[in-house]
Amino acid sequence: MTNDRSARCGGAAFRRLASMSARDVLRNPLTGISMWFMTGIILVIYVSMWLAFVVLGPAPVAALDTDEPGVSSALERAGVQVVAPDDPDRNTRVTVHEGRALVVLDAADQAAWDPIWRGLRDAGVPAHGVTVMDDEGDVKIDPLQENLGIVVLVGVASLAFIGTTVPLVAMRERGLLRLLGVTPLRRSTFLLAQLPLRALVAAGILVLTTGIAVWRRYVDGVDLPALGVSVLLGAAMLFALALVFAARSRNAEATQQTMVMVTIGLVFASGGLLPQSILPVAVQVAMNCLPTTWFVAAASASLTGAEPFLPVPALWGLMSLVTVAAGVLAVRWFEWDQSERDGRATTMSDTQREVAA
Repeated sequence: MTNDRSARCGGAAFRRLASMSARDVLRNPLTGISMWFMTGIILVIYVSMWLAFVVLGPAPVAALDTDEPGVSSALERAGVQVVAPDDPDRNTRVTVHEGRALVVLDAADQAAWDPIWRGLRDAGVPAHGVTVMDDEGDVKIDPLQENLGIVVLVGVASLAFIGTTVPLVAMRERGLLRLLGVTPLRRSTFLLAQLPLRALVAAGILVLTTGIAVWRRYVDGVDLPALGVSVLLGAAMLFALALVFAARSRNAEATQQTMVMVTIGLVFASGGLLPQSILPVAVQVAMNCLPTTWFVAAASASLTGAEPFLPVPALWGLMSLVTVAAGVLAVRWFEWDQSERDGRATTMSDTQREVAA
């Protein structure tokens, strides 16, 4: 009977706290904006790079070498002018054979190759079967495709570290947590109640990035179940780590500055600035040991078809382990008030809360 009553009270407290947290965010537009700000900034950067390196430039005038029907008409419908190999205006060569395409751009007059990509996809060439390079041997990449997993990471990380850690620290700084600490409320219930609204925002980030992947046709079909599991586990991991930061931090302003730097640092550490392939092997190994890189690799595998450095189920397992460990630490280290550290706390322990409940 006591356990049933305790469970009911815990459930009611969770619902009230989750509702209170949601209302607090809705009443403070700056908090909501901060949850999307970093996502918007990083997305603008990668879209600008995509426009500069893929979309803008001379119109493609391509010499086509293929024995597959429909490729020429698909390219022309996409805006590519198909000409003879010896045409003086030619600035691109396209070879399509057995479902694979090689696009070679003239280095001196690099054409915009987005129409070629769209035409080849319309002709049935699989996304992973298209290779773009110039006649000097430099492989060309789509910055948006290459970094779409980073967009997911930054979106969820900013939501966790900036949109969750900072408000909790501000509550401690204003003394609100001290007031909650004299009630029978469990730490775990309070921390979990911060997540429902933020989970909805994370779902919005997932919808946004999935829409981009479908629009750009980066994969032949988004594996939504696998992507959902990757984002769920990655988000749980980042929120657990964010709650560890929030467990004992005291100053909201200093915490906000630190969390912004952490989020920006994750972009560099997870391959958002330089492709891992051009880095020394030792650096690649170090980057692959980071939990955030596991998240990016698992999300990218579903969004863009990128080959992960470990099987996706193995990445799921690693993220689950970090989530459990960080979650346990967050609950054990969480302080309602800094006086708890000095042994002068007037708050109730979790054992006392269970008895009171």
